[in-house]
Amino acid sequence: MNSGTYRNLLANATTTLKTGPGKLYRIVINNAGVSGNTLTIYDNTAASGTLVGVVDTVELNGRVLEYNLNLQTGLTVVMATGTAADITVVYS
Repeated sequence: MNSGTYRNLLANATTTLKTGPGKLYRIVINNAGVSGNTLTIYDNTAASGTLVGVVDTVELNGRVLEYNLNLQTGLTVVMATGTAADITVVYS
């Protein structure tokens, strides 16, 4: 299992986790969001550009989402709508 830097997110917000090339290893949904909460993932330093994916945090409680993908520009995530999930993003 690859390791790296991690960040726990608990609030609806736009968060830039990395600037420049790197790797997104995994996202862990520790506790589900409520009322349509989503996590949108970008290979960018802003909430735009190359979309990696949109995760429905309400439906994936307790899941580990393995990505193991190379990032070219950076890593920005947007948690939005409803009550925020408790997630951990592992990247380098």
